[in-house]
Amino acid sequence: MAVLPSPQAYRLRGRLLLTVSLLVALVLASGASAVVSALASRRAILKAHDLEVASRRAALLSVVAREQYIHEAHTIILRDTSHVAHHDKWVDKLNDELRALRPMVDDAGGERLDAIADASCDLSCVFTEEILPAIDRKDWAEVHHSHERANALVDRMTEHADAIAGYFDGEALKAESESASAVRLALVIAVGTGLLAAAVALVAGRNLWRSFATPLGSVERVARRVAEGDRTARVEPVPAVELAVVADAFNRMLDTLKRAEADLVAAERLAAIGRVAAGVAHEINNPVTVIRGYLSTMRDEVDSDSMRDELRILDEEAALCQRIAEELLVYARTPALVPRPVDAAELLRDAVDRAEGVPSRRSSSPGTPAVVVDTEPAMIRVDPLRIRQVIVNLVSNAREATSSGEPVLVTGRREGDGYRFEVLDRGEGLSADVLDHVFEPFFTTRRDGTGLGLAVCYGLVTAHGGCIRAEARPGGGARFVVDLPGVIVDAGKEEAA
Repeated sequence: MAVLPSPQAYRLRGRLLLTVSLLVALVLASGASAVVSALASRRAILKAHDLEVASRRAALLSVVAREQYIHEAHTIILRDTSHVAHHDKWVDKLNDELRALRPMVDDAGGERLDAIADASCDLSCVFTEEILPAIDRKDWAEVHHSHERANALVDRMTEHADAIAGYFDGEALKAESESASAVRLALVIAVGTGLLAAAVALVAGRNLWRSFATPLGSVERVARRVAEGDRTARVEPVPAVELAVVADAFNRMLDTLKRAEADLVAAERLAAIGRVAAGVAHEINNPVTVIRGYLSTMRDEVDSDSMRDELRILDEEAALCQRIAEELLVYARTPALVPRPVDAAELLRDAVDRAEGVPSRRSSSPGTPAVVVDTEPAMIRVDPLRIRQVIVNLVSNAREATSSGEPVLVTGRREGDGYRFEVLDRGEGLSADVLDHVFEPFFTTRRDGTGLGLAVCYGLVTAHGGCIRAEARPGGGARFVVDLPGVIVDAGKEEAA
C-alpha cells in the first residue's frame, strides 16, 4: 500500500527554509536598523560635538574682539605704542577664527561673520588712523571721540559673536535631540524586531512541530497496532512530502512482512501436508494395486456384460485413487533434477504429443480442441522429464477446459538468457478468486480433479529457479506462462565440456 501525499501536501524543507529565511531576514533587518541607527546617532553625536566646539569658538570671537579692543584701550591709557604689536596679533587671530567658522555656518551666520570682519577692520582703521595720530598730537578730545566709536564697534562684534554662538548652541541641542531620537528608534526597532522574531519563531516552530509530530505519531500508532497483532494497520496519506516517503517505505515493509508471514505459514502448512500426504499415499497405493489386480482377474472370469461394466467402473475409480496417490508422492517429495542440454522445440513438441495421447473425458468428443505449436529453437539446460511433465499437465488442462473447438496454442520463445513456455486456451477462463489459489494444493474447479496437478507444476518450475503464473486471457480463456531464466546454453560449448 503506497502512501501518497495528501491533497494538502507540503514540503517540510520548504516550510523550514521559509521559517529560517524569515528569521534570518528579521535578524538582518534588526541588525541593519541597529547599525543605521547607530551610525545616525554617531553622526548626530559628532555633529553635536562639532557644534559645541564651534559654539566655543564663536564665544571665543567675543574674547578675541575684546582683546583687540583691550590693547587699543591700553594704548590710550598708557599713551604710547607699546601694545600695537599685541593688537595686530589679536587681529590676525580673529581673522583665523572667522575663517575656521565660515564652513560651519549658514548664510545668516556668514553675514554675521562678515559683519564681525568688517567691524574688526573698521576698529583697526579707527585705531591706526584716528586714535594713534590723536595720541601723537595729544588731542585727547579726538582720542575720547574715537574711543567711543571703537567701543561701539566692539559691542557690535560681540553681539554678532554671541548670536553665532547661540546659533551653534541651538544646532548642538538639535543634534543631541536627533542623537537621542536615533537611539530611541534603534531601541524600538530592536525590541520590535525581537518580539516579531519571537512570535514568528513561536508560530513557525509550532507549525513545524505539528508537521513532524502528526505524521510520526501516525507511524507510531500503526507500529503499536501491528505489534498488538493487527496486520492490516497501515499509515494513512501523509501531507509532508518528505515523511510520505518514510510512511510509504513503512507500509511497504509491513506488506512485505505480511507476505513473508503468510508464505511462512503456507510453507509450514504445506510441509506438514506433504509429510502426511507421503505417508498416506504410500499406504494407499499398495492396497489399491492389489484391488486393481483382483478386479482385472474378476473381469476375465465373469460372463455378465453388466457385471463386467461395473467391474470396469470400479477399476477406473481405483486407477483414479492410484493417480491421486502418485501425485501426492510427487508433490510431497522434493524433486531431484537431472538437468542436461535439450532442444526446447523438440521438448515442447514431444510434450504436446504425449498430452494429446493422454486419455481424457473429452478425447472421444468431436469438439476436442487441437493443439497448435509455435516454438523458437534454442538449447536449454533443464531436466527434460520434469519440464515435459509440466507442459503435459498444462496442455491437458487446457484441452479439458476448452469446449469451443478452438485450438489450444502452445508457444516457446527465448527471453534474454532464459526461455518462456506459454499455454493458451479459450475455455471459461479464470476468475480473480481462482487466480489467487490456482497453484495451491487440493484446490480445483473440476469435479474429478485432485487439485495437485498445478501444485506439482509449481514445485517443478520453482525447483528449476523459474516461475509459473496464470492469467485471464483477453477475449476469454486462460494463459499459463512458465519462465525459466538463465537456461540458454551454447550447444557447442556444452558438447565440448
